[in-house]
Amino acid sequence: MTEVVDAKSETPTIGSVEDLMRVLAPITADGREVWYRGHRDQSWRLEASAFRIERHRTGERAMLARFRQEAAAAGLQYAFDDWGWITFAQHHALPTRLLDWSQSPLVALFFACERGSESADTGVEMDGEFFVLHPNDLNVEAGDSDGGHPRLLSDGDGKLKDYLPGKDAENPSKPRAVVAPLVFDRIRFQTGTFTVSQLPTANSEPEPLRKAKALQAFVVPGDAKPDLREQLDTLGFNEVSIYRDLDRIANRIKAGHGRGPA
Repeated sequence: MTEVVDAKSETPTIGSVEDLMRVLAPITADGREVWYRGHRDQSWRLEASAFRIERHRTGERAMLARFRQEAAAAGLQYAFDDWGWITFAQHHALPTRLLDWSQSPLVALFFACERGSESADTGVEMDGEFFVLHPNDLNVEAGDSDGGHPRLLSDGDGKLKDYLPGKDAENPSKPRAVVAPLVFDRIRFQTGTFTVSQLPTANSEPEPLRKAKALQAFVVPGDAKPDLREQLDTLGFNEVSIYRDLDRIANRIKAGHGRGPA
């Protein structure tokens, strides 16, 4: 493709890996750290999972406490601090105030192109969305004066205490870019990083990350997704490499076994 702008919306689009490289060339030219995220559906909100549903928003602390209780009952004796438990819960898909990002643009593009149930029902895939974030710039917007280096999720970081559940009303702050120790498989496999946001209030800006100057967004057209998935698979980015679980490995072996040349 030679054009990466949707004439109807004027939003830049990514319809091939070639488009992705063209889009990223000027963004990454200065060598600064860049993070990426992909949404299968462009209509999805850019906010942490704990804030998307009212009962999760109001029950965030209770869910986390129950998770810690059940983990202990299962014999998992981890010596985590508060942020360690939140990261562990995020790893196991409990709704938290962390939002996943990746240091790999191809991982993010994979998620923007994932098949959804709607395509199985209708044969039509929704337009996706691909995000580019400069984490240092985000932290400078939040008030950091140290160059905005992504903060390590640790109870010893005084600024991050303002983002702990139950503490965020004490000192309202903008979203920040954070990293966690590479303890969990999913973080390692997906070269994962996070943004963390405070609990929204009635007066909060909706989706504050979308308002950040550090963020850029691109459309991934639904009709381009099948070809994009093939390109990503050729580059080694597929369900097996992203998730690394045995069920997906078995399914991939089953699908490919005995298949001869076309």
